[in-house]
Amino acid sequence: MVTEIDLRPGSDQGRKPYRMSVRQFEKLIAAGAFPDRVRLELLGGVLFRKMTKNDPHDFAVGLLGAILNRLIEPAWFAREEKSVVLGKFWRPEPDVAVVRGPRQRYRDSAPRADDLGLLIEVSDVTYSSDRGVKWRRYAAVGIGTYWIVNLAQKRIEVYSRPSGQGQAAAFQDAKFYGPDAEVPLILDGRDLGRVSVKDVVG
Repeated sequence: MVTEIDLRPGSDQGRKPYRMSVRQFEKLIAAGAFPDRVRLELLGGVLFRKMTKNDPHDFAVGLLGAILNRLIEPAWFAREEKSVVLGKFWRPEPDVAVVRGPRQRYRDSAPRADDLGLLIEVSDVTYSSDRGVKWRRYAAVGIGTYWIVNLAQKRIEVYSRPSGQGQAAAFQDAKFYGPDAEVPLILDGRDLGRVSVKDVVG
């Protein structure tokens, strides 16, 4: 018989959760410990299963990857739904990551914070996480720019100027671009082009 454990604050019954490190997670992946179709992220040492994607989400991710690669190559390139390492206990899988090239640098290891120019999450049912725990972590490690493609609100939210650590981490600037707007793509202080919100969110 399985006994339920109350995990609410103050009800831990003396138990403490075990935090898995990125190295441990990667060893389990290499050993084939997880079923092939199960996609997981490591957020703060805790494993989370990736949500099942719907068609608007998949379309937005694919279109963003194509648009960005056209604008940013060869100095940068876009990776779709691939892991990045953001500390000992953090191996998230952003929907799109703009990574400093060349691609061969990441043959044997995932990009780190210093390799990233832009992270993007395409958000529908995942908004509370994308604007919560991921938003804080991306700010804490100094990701220069973070986009949330908010499908429900039909807008792209652009966050920049990260500061702080832990729960105090935050992006100091926020700009919201509606369906009729174009989002500037800026990397290394250079304006590389525009992304039409309407094209991405419909």
